[in-house]
Amino acid sequence: MNFKDKRVAILGMACSGISAAIKLKKLGAIPFLSEIKPQNESVTAFTGIDTQFLKDYEFESGGHTAKVLNSDLIIISPGVQTNISILKKAAKKGIPVWSEIELGYQIVKDFNCKIIAVTGSNGKSTTATLIYHILKKAGKNAILGGNIGHAFTSFQIEKDIYDFIVLEISSFQLDTIFEFKPDISIILNVTPDHLDRYKNFNNYVKSKSKILSNQTENELTILNYDDSICKNIANDFEIQKEFFSLNKPINQNILVENNQFIIQYPNQPKIRISFEDLPIIGLHNVSNIFTSAIACHHCGLNSNEISDGILTFSGLEHRLEPVASIKGINFINDSKATNGASVKTALQALNAPINLIMGGSSKNEDFSPLRLYIKENVRNLVVFGQTKDILYKIFSNVVKIHIVKNLRDATKKAFEIANKGDYVLLSPGCASYDMFKNFEERGRKFKEIVLNLQR
Repeated sequence: MNFKDKRVAILGMACSGISAAIKLKKLGAIPFLSEIKPQNESVTAFTGIDTQFLKDYEFESGGHTAKVLNSDLIIISPGVQTNISILKKAAKKGIPVWSEIELGYQIVKDFNCKIIAVTGSNGKSTTATLIYHILKKAGKNAILGGNIGHAFTSFQIEKDIYDFIVLEISSFQLDTIFEFKPDISIILNVTPDHLDRYKNFNNYVKSKSKILSNQTENELTILNYDDSICKNIANDFEIQKEFFSLNKPINQNILVENNQFIIQYPNQPKIRISFEDLPIIGLHNVSNIFTSAIACHHCGLNSNEISDGILTFSGLEHRLEPVASIKGINFINDSKATNGASVKTALQALNAPINLIMGGSSKNEDFSPLRLYIKENVRNLVVFGQTKDILYKIFSNVVKIHIVKNLRDATKKAFEIANKGDYVLLSPGCASYDMFKNFEERGRKFKEIVLNLQR
């Protein structure tokens, strides 16, 4: 697509918005940046980009004005809701509204690179990163972007230089795709999340399923057979489908048997990897490895290359990340766990009594399905933040529970009441925005507090 001289309004001046503006300017477009927050709370606060950057761009802050409507195209950041007034006015004027993911796709869609797009409620960061790691380990020229680390448009995607583009994609980014069509799409699971943004769970499912919406019989989707929502989504699309399952031998090339992960593609060596030798813990991560191996096979890698990549992967920060062992108590940082399903996964991955720290800002999620898992796996529950009273009300009759003011007090309290051999697990089940900029800042603060306990 030719962007030269096109007027493009960009709503949101966080990472993806800034990256889109820079890329569009490079392609000859005329970007206009618009941010709802005051300037001192937006660009420098979220991106670290010096305010000198803005001298080269027309922009507004503190609200979206009618200037936005003087454009041929609007790009919105993931945090911008699609039902705001200015976008309703844009729709009436027939101005297209895209996510930054769609913008990136329009730039690369005629190139030779393959796009692997990963979505799901949980596990997408680990899976996308593992696919990227396996490809790089095999010598491929790959990039990893989207809802993780770097925006899609922050790379040199205007040059046809990459073999593979691996994207983690959120439902917010899928809401405003137009033609986006990955060569391989992956839906890991769909559980209730972001119900503060979506009217109901069905709307959230529809958003996730949009990753398949432009694929044809020439493209592939990889889906979780153990997740009934994923199976239902598959029924709605006439595309190539490959399933994976931890419970049934439905995939004859990659399977799980007797606590071993097995790769056995025709005319290639059969490879067995014991669960104990996998670099990341928990059955949910076996599922992530399963998916990544299938995707990399379809990228042309052989079994040895896939195995080498799996065994050299080191996992991700803030996902069941071991922090320290102090006086026989093991501290685990799982700050990325921002919903109940991910807390459940963390509880099932650890094999000793858990002193669990939960709390943060609300996403209107019903935590009551966690009651059984808390009762069976948790010795003490320590809650803090905006949701502390909600959590206390739900769990106070199934576990010994403590309310504290903040993360520092929660960590100290969990350490104080834990027994030797226990885990202290930060798996908040909530967003972080009541006290932190994001889950990364929350996780780093937790680690800092833990390491200070050693002194």
